Amino acid sequence: MATDSRSWFYNTPTARPFFIEERVNHTLWKNRLANVHMTCVRAEAPILMQGRWADEMPVEFEWQPGKWFRLRLGEESKEIVGTLRQILMFRPSFMYKDPDNMFVVEWHTDGGEARWRELQGQPQYQAVRRLKKAVEA
Repeated sequence: MATDSRSWFYNTPTARPFFIEERVNHTLWKNRLANVHMTCVRAEAPILMQGRWADEMPVEFEWQPGKWFRLRLGEESKEIVGTLRQILMFRPSFMYKDPDNMFVVEWHTDGGEARWRELQGQPQYQAVRRLKKAVEA
């Protein structure tokens, strides 16, 4: 099955864990992330998937179809971030370390201004960095 982000991010997928897993995993593998396998933990929006990269590093995806996508990793990985940028077809909005010391990158189709304000000044989020400018209205 050839899939891409249109079948699970840009359109709301059928809320069946196996279907979501199949679409996301095939998209990752098609884009040369063969050593990642994700399991769907929550099939309703926001959708949540968890897995491991190379059987070592924890990886988590959470997203609201068509609106935002959050990647959480045990450590920074330019390979995974770069591949997800290609898969989602737009640049990430910002990155930071969360209270669990996980490396987090977020993509927002609206630029993420509301989320950016939410993160500002919150001491539990460390090294918050904007990666692209907000969309001008």
